[in-house]
Amino acid sequence: MIHSLNGKMYKGCSLLLLFISIGCANEWPEYDGPSSVTISEDEPIGALVFNFIVDDSDGDPLTVTINHDKKFLLTEVSSNNYKVTLKEKLDRETTSRYNLQVTISDGTSTTSKDVRIRLNDVNDYVPVIQNLPLKAKVKENLPAGTFIIKIVAEDEDMGYNAATEIFLDEPGPFYLGDPETGEIIEHNYDEANVLLRSPLDFEQQSLYLVKVTVKDVAGCTASDCEPSLTTTQTLTINVEDEQDTPPYFTGLPYIKGTEENLPVGSPILRVTAFDGDKSSAKDIEYYFLSTDGELVNEIEFFAISQLTGVITNSKVIDTDSDELKSHGSIYSLTVVAKEEQESSEAVDSALSQSTTPVSISIFDLNDQKPTFNANHTLGSVGEELPVGSLVTLESPLKVADYDQGVNGTFSLRALSMDGNESAWFSVSPVTVINEATISIATKQAADYETTSSIPFKIEAKEQKSGAVTYTYVTVNINDNNDNAPEFGEQLYRGWIYENSNRGAVVNISAVLKATDKDSRGFSTITYSISGGNDIFEINSTSGVVSTKCENCLDRETKSTFHLNILAADGGGLTDSAQLIISVMDVNDNRPKLSSAVFDGSVDEGSLVFTSPITVQASDEDEGRNGEISLSMLNYTDNLAILSNGTVYITSPFDAEVSPKTLHVGILASDNGVPAQTSTATLRLQVNDLNDNKPRFTHTPLPLRIAENSDIGTTVYTVTATDGDITSPNNLIVYSLSNNFGRFSIDTATGEIKLTALLDKEGEFDEYTLIILASDQGQPSKASQQTIVVMVTDVNDELPKFQQQKFQFSVSEEATVGRVIGTVQAVDRDLNSQLEFSISQSTAYDSDGNTVNLASIPVTISRDQGTITTTSSLDRETAAKFLLKVSAKDINGLTQQLVTVDVEITILDVNDNPPIIEPVGMLEVTENSTDAGVITRLVVSDHDQGSQLEFSLTVNPHNAFAINNLGELRLIDIVDREVVGNWLNLTVLVRDGKNNALSSSIDIAVHVKDINDKAPRFTRFVQVVSVQEDVPVDSVLTTVAATDADSDFLNKQIEFRIKSGGDGKISIDSSKGTVSVAESLDVDIYKVANKVLPLTIEACDLGLPKLCTNRVMAINITDVNDNKPTFSADVYSTKISEIAKKGDKVAVEGNYQIEAVDIDSTPNGGEVIYTCCEPSNDTLNLFTVNAKGEVTVARDPDLLGHVGVYSLTITAQNSGGAKETGSAKVVVNVEDFNDNTPVLRVLNNRSTTVHRPENSPQGTTLISIQATDKDEGDNSIVDLNFVKGVPGMDGSRYFLIERSQSQHNTFIIKQNILFDRESKAKQYRFEVEGTDRGVPARTSSRLAITVNVDDVNDNRPFFPVDKQEVEVTVREEQVGIAVGTFNYAQDLDERQLFCYSIIGARGAKGSGHAISESLIRDLFSINKMTAEIKVASDKKLDRESQAAYVLVVQADDSDENIYSDCKAQQNIPWTDRRAGDDEMEITILVGDVDDNAPVFSHSRFNLAVIRGVASPVSLINLQEYVTDADEGQDIEFSRGRQFLYTPAKLSKILGVSEPIKIYANGNIQTEITFDEEMQGTLEFTANATSSPSGLTSQTNIKVYIIDPENVYTFTVAKTLSETQTSVSEIEKIFSSHASLNVGIINLEANTEKNYHTRVQLFVVPNNTDNLLTSADIELFVQENADLSDSLYKYGYIGTDDVINASSTDEEETKSSNRVIIIAIVVAVVLLVVMLTVLILCYVMRSRYQRKLKAAHAMAFDTHTLGFEIDQADIPPSINNIPGSIKNSTPVSPLDDKLSVTSLLYAHHMHHETVHDPNCLSLSANQGWDKDASMNNFDWAKTNGAFDRHKFYRQSRESHRSSNSHDDNAIDPLNGAETRSCSSAGSNDWRLDLRGNNLDCSPPPPITEDVIQLTFNDHHNKLNYDSKFVDSQSDNSNSTNKEDGHFNRLIMSDSVYGKIYETRRTANGLETTEV
Repeated sequence: MIHSLNGKMYKGCSLLLLFISIGCANEWPEYDGPSSVTISEDEPIGALVFNFIVDDSDGDPLTVTINHDKKFLLTEVSSNNYKVTLKEKLDRETTSRYNLQVTISDGTSTTSKDVRIRLNDVNDYVPVIQNLPLKAKVKENLPAGTFIIKIVAEDEDMGYNAATEIFLDEPGPFYLGDPETGEIIEHNYDEANVLLRSPLDFEQQSLYLVKVTVKDVAGCTASDCEPSLTTTQTLTINVEDEQDTPPYFTGLPYIKGTEENLPVGSPILRVTAFDGDKSSAKDIEYYFLSTDGELVNEIEFFAISQLTGVITNSKVIDTDSDELKSHGSIYSLTVVAKEEQESSEAVDSALSQSTTPVSISIFDLNDQKPTFNANHTLGSVGEELPVGSLVTLESPLKVADYDQGVNGTFSLRALSMDGNESAWFSVSPVTVINEATISIATKQAADYETTSSIPFKIEAKEQKSGAVTYTYVTVNINDNNDNAPEFGEQLYRGWIYENSNRGAVVNISAVLKATDKDSRGFSTITYSISGGNDIFEINSTSGVVSTKCENCLDRETKSTFHLNILAADGGGLTDSAQLIISVMDVNDNRPKLSSAVFDGSVDEGSLVFTSPITVQASDEDEGRNGEISLSMLNYTDNLAILSNGTVYITSPFDAEVSPKTLHVGILASDNGVPAQTSTATLRLQVNDLNDNKPRFTHTPLPLRIAENSDIGTTVYTVTATDGDITSPNNLIVYSLSNNFGRFSIDTATGEIKLTALLDKEGEFDEYTLIILASDQGQPSKASQQTIVVMVTDVNDELPKFQQQKFQFSVSEEATVGRVIGTVQAVDRDLNSQLEFSISQSTAYDSDGNTVNLASIPVTISRDQGTITTTSSLDRETAAKFLLKVSAKDINGLTQQLVTVDVEITILDVNDNPPIIEPVGMLEVTENSTDAGVITRLVVSDHDQGSQLEFSLTVNPHNAFAINNLGELRLIDIVDREVVGNWLNLTVLVRDGKNNALSSSIDIAVHVKDINDKAPRFTRFVQVVSVQEDVPVDSVLTTVAATDADSDFLNKQIEFRIKSGGDGKISIDSSKGTVSVAESLDVDIYKVANKVLPLTIEACDLGLPKLCTNRVMAINITDVNDNKPTFSADVYSTKISEIAKKGDKVAVEGNYQIEAVDIDSTPNGGEVIYTCCEPSNDTLNLFTVNAKGEVTVARDPDLLGHVGVYSLTITAQNSGGAKETGSAKVVVNVEDFNDNTPVLRVLNNRSTTVHRPENSPQGTTLISIQATDKDEGDNSIVDLNFVKGVPGMDGSRYFLIERSQSQHNTFIIKQNILFDRESKAKQYRFEVEGTDRGVPARTSSRLAITVNVDDVNDNRPFFPVDKQEVEVTVREEQVGIAVGTFNYAQDLDERQLFCYSIIGARGAKGSGHAISESLIRDLFSINKMTAEIKVASDKKLDRESQAAYVLVVQADDSDENIYSDCKAQQNIPWTDRRAGDDEMEITILVGDVDDNAPVFSHSRFNLAVIRGVASPVSLINLQEYVTDADEGQDIEFSRGRQFLYTPAKLSKILGVSEPIKIYANGNIQTEITFDEEMQGTLEFTANATSSPSGLTSQTNIKVYIIDPENVYTFTVAKTLSETQTSVSEIEKIFSSHASLNVGIINLEANTEKNYHTRVQLFVVPNNTDNLLTSADIELFVQENADLSDSLYKYGYIGTDDVINASSTDEEETKSSNRVIIIAIVVAVVLLVVMLTVLILCYVMRSRYQRKLKAAHAMAFDTHTLGFEIDQADIPPSINNIPGSIKNSTPVSPLDDKLSVTSLLYAHHMHHETVHDPNCLSLSANQGWDKDASMNNFDWAKTNGAFDRHKFYRQSRESHRSSNSHDDNAIDPLNGAETRSCSSAGSNDWRLDLRGNNLDCSPPPPITEDVIQLTFNDHHNKLNYDSKFVDSQSDNSNSTNKEDGHFNRLIMSDSVYGKIYETRRTANGLETTEV
């Protein structure tokens, strides 16, 4: 690559001259670098200034120096390559350029080169203002445009940076402009003049602080500006005052009130005013303005001080005087404030005086108190009258206070004699104005017996002063008979013995007595028993209760009597009390046993009876007399009995010792005195059992056998004996529990033989055989023996590599002999020796291509398998080697050779530099900030994984950047005028590794020029003035501008008005002349001078276009050409007749009428008003002054002149040519409202009203008349409710209506429905009348009371908290009171109720339905007290019914409540929930522990696996025990001692309790069972209920087993389903194979939560011989019935319990062995073939039907929530395992909708086995069953479905079964099916479960629909499908004959979706419904 510097090549002497020995003269050193450099003055220290190169052709060493070495630093970059950088900061304002001299010397010659360094200016100096401080003074009222001050600024920067522009921030009334013309100057450069924009007002503001801002221009271009620097100063302008402002008042408004009768000269208020000219303020004088416009110091009743402004009264003011009454109490005055003037001074009054209104109100004094017409008044009222009842007074009681207004307003209230508010009475009205008549009402009912008279006082208290006066009232209470007798208690309890005679007195806990508070004859009490009875009577005077019959009490018949005792006084009032009499028990009954003889049986040695024995006894007596104790009379050592009658065994029986039948005596005795007893007999049968098991005679040592021994070799022979002496108990059968598939035993002799070849290196090298010896007794007993068989070795195993493939890596710089890796292999033979070699090799380059090499550079050691290098490596030649390495066992009997693949990867080393591809010319645009990626360098590197790094070693102005992708970008602005047309860059690329290699490339970049200079104005006038009448097209001014760009288009300029001017100004685009475009009429702007601002824009024609804007103001002045104009031709106003002379008339809200002249001052000028032309104002009532103020002219006022008057007002302007305008003002003089309305009740009615609570809405309550002496609106009165008084707002409840015939008569009506119980018993409110005058006057208030009388209109109800009540009664309690539930309430006053039971139901989950007869038998209710009792002759049983819900109703009646109550017995019985007038009483039957626990199994088979560490939980009995009682704690314990088989097992275990039962039912091991522990453990487990102690028992047998005895399989059920149905598994094995099963564990499948893994062990009946899992699996496969039952249950398969083993056949086997194997195989095949032939013959003879073709689903299964894989659909039924040959092929996806399609799709969705007991299909009417079922005979799909077949119902069977069930036997598997047809319909159902079907007719349907319900109970799925033929589509109805339909509607319960599939001409279409 060639590097060039500024286009110059290196110079020197030619090498040719050296060769020819021609010498060279000493050459001058040369400088190669720039001669001038421009840098910015703000470059940082260290910044590059320029680079240069020096050279000497002679090759002499050079010395280079520079001057200005304090500012610049010279550094040698490389040989003869130098750079100059900044050493100190530069400042252009100090030094603008440097001449830097570069001196180069070779020792002989010296060369000097001057380099000019020019500094570019940076805007770094802030502008300053020269003429500081900025201050000025200006007089107020100077005209606009007045010059104020000049501002001068400068900036030490140069160029644009030195140009300054001056601004005013928030200038207010000032602007910058031309002091000569007054024009506004938009841009003020370097200096500016501040002018006045508008006149100033000293009084408004005397000081202005204006912010002046100066900023430099900072070299702005069109696209960018350098940041400007600014400075600010404050311009202070002081305003000088002049005399031009009238006085002004303070403290406005002046409104004052004062009392009457003040002494003359009393100060009332003071007015204060000040001179408006603050700098030269004068003293102020005060006057009144009289009605004739004169200034006076006294007027009417008032005087004003001329100097102080204090207003006083000049006369005594009396509100009672006639003068004041006629005038009123409010005075309106006008006060004038006038500046004090020199006598010679002439001043305009408008500028020297001001006026203000003053309002003075005269207040009346309160000089009277309220006065009553009597000091004491008597009254009376009856006792117990309702609240609000009026007191009757001997004479009317009145009160009065004749003060006016609030002084005459006072309040009334009733007080007790101690001054507190009376608790007995209230008075009305509460508030009185002037006078009122008082009424008294009761606040509570009085009781004569408590208080006979009540004194109190009435207080009258003034509202304003609080003055109080009193009058006294005494109210006498009239006596009534109002007290009923009262019992001391509401409930009395008594008792009496059941054997009492007639006249026996009932013993009562408290004295039965009633009292009466009334006196005289009212207090005499008579007692009686309500309702009558035949047993008890009461003394009417004393209340003693006794029996009235002989021997009529029997507790066992009735134990409790409820009597209702009545007490009546002399006035007929009564009270009642309840008396409950309990009949006490006498022991007169003996216990009764349920049977005289009880039978039972027990096995010898057992602690549990064959069936539980329970003796039941009862006693009709109660308490201790009814308590029964049971005991055994004999055999007490073996038997005992619990208190509940349960007989249990305490010690087991031995059949060889005990009699076969035992007779046991049982005694039942009660606890009465004396006791009563009964006896019974228990006959007990003892059963004999087989109790000895076989025992082995010898225990052999471990046996040895060679692994190549032949099949049939005898291993060992075992022998055993049995202690039993009878057959079959001593008949022994031998078996192997774990044969490993290689051993067998002769069942009779015990000889063990080899059945399969052995392999020591295979699965086992040692076998532990467990031999079982079982007798044939019932149950069978067995023993086991363990024999160890050891296999000896033969060398026959192949070597094996430890990895399937070996991978190594090595660096390409590895030396020869470097170890790459080791290949490892093993041989399981004991005498093996391995040898390694490379059998094949292949080389590949880095791209995976094969490389041909003469030899590979690696080798492998023969003995160790170590791979090493043999020569140098080169990754670029070969990057990978694949070797085939062999390992051979040289000691093997045969050739034993294996191979493995070895992959060797060569790692790369960095040894290649990057390669850069050439780059062409590049271009950027100046001023561009983001040019994107200019170019991307293409670089490659032969090394692997190189991370290339890019950098710029030459980067002019640091304007470029490059990233590690090689992308070159422009990152800074490039100015072509500064940098030139070309920029040269150098890029360096490194490969980024440790030993990095690099390359570089030079790049040339061209800089493209753009337009970047904006025009600048050279001539511009900011303000242009012109009159509004100037002609259109007149030239106003001309603007000019220039552009610094040189290009023609870039410097060509056009002008336009950018904004403003309102379209009235135009500009010539090329010449810049500004002209008038439209008329300049300023009147439309309604200002004197209009300033039209417009923005003028100058733009060049470059791309992009650059523009400059400036603002020009066109000042338009006014010309007088308009006359004054009123806003309306006619104005209307009004004024009161009491208005006085001088009062102003308000016109449209203003006191001054105004005409507007749109001309400005002085043309419009001041408008002057005159009045009045003659009109109907002939009385000269009004006048108008020059200001346009209309005032009253008549003295003193307008009283008596009510009417309408018209005035004509004239307005004239002050222009040169006077212009006038006029308008009319119509004044309406109105009447003044001065009378108060008066209210009264018509027809002399009282203000207290009574209405029943059921009166309808709109009922009239009272009529009120209102009168007012005024006329017109002032006489119209509105009656309103008084609001704001708590509890007295009548507007919420009542309505006021105005009478239609009498305008001021009002009717108050009821506006709500009364309800005395829920709303209010009394309403009190006040009304007042208000007239419509202004101001309105209001009457005194009228108090009204409305009493609501009660009506019996409410049903009884139960409170919410009593509507549902829950009580508990223990199940053994009879005749007991459940409780008293008299909770009913009634909102009416009367509280009498009748209770009855109207319905009942059973609580949720508590038992059967409740009938009326049952409730009547069990419960009774007292109709009046609501006491509910349990019948004495009935007993509750919680286990049959846990709860009763009784619905009790309460009823009231307007007549004879008790008579009606008795009739309630005939109310209809309902099974419902209670309403509001009903309550629900839930009677919970409390449990008594009277049931013993029950085990689900009489025997449990458990297993302990040898070798599993303890503790191991075997079972938790809690899950298998139930107790009918609730909440009972069941405690578990072990019964009899352990029974060990063999007996020596007890010693082997070594502990007394190897297995423990915990109280919670958990049975777990306490020790770990090892190989020596063999046999079984038997014991009993007890479950005892607490607290009764009732016990049940079960037998437990624990087998000690090995893991191989565990049989594991999976069922298609959830874990919970399997747990609840595990007994079915036990039944399957026991019923089909006579096997006992023990469940070891149930475990949920983690992959499929609907699968469960079952672990169990199996023992044949009557034996303890455990089967191995392989034996069990074989037994399951060979027993068809057992297999079928398991599959029906949900059996899927085992978990590989059969240990498969494969043995590689050796090629060197002897021919004899091969022949033997061949013979065995042939025999097996022959047996299989014979079996198949026999099965085929049996199947064919048994099944005589043809399997028709089935049709797979013909719709898109995606829409049904599942998917059918096409690979899963059999192409033919012949391919289905288990199907019949030669059947019709299946078309898996046809275009028909059929029943079989639905079934097939369901099967394909679920992979589990389908149980026919879990499948059912039903169809509704509409299906031609006879024809359709011919196509419904295919139900087999594949192997998983082959056990479930639908039975084809023939045409004949259906025709003969129209109305009855038809049962048939499926010819395939004998499963019973059921079908039915409803009579008279086409409804048909089929159920393969054999269950009873609901054959009731289905509801009719309107569509030809077949409703199919397909239930898969096993998978919890339900498909409801409809095969539909629409009635409108009868053309295809015949298709039903072949079982196909037009439409299928299917709902998927899994995904909750419904789909519809239709058969169309184009096939099937499925949509989601």
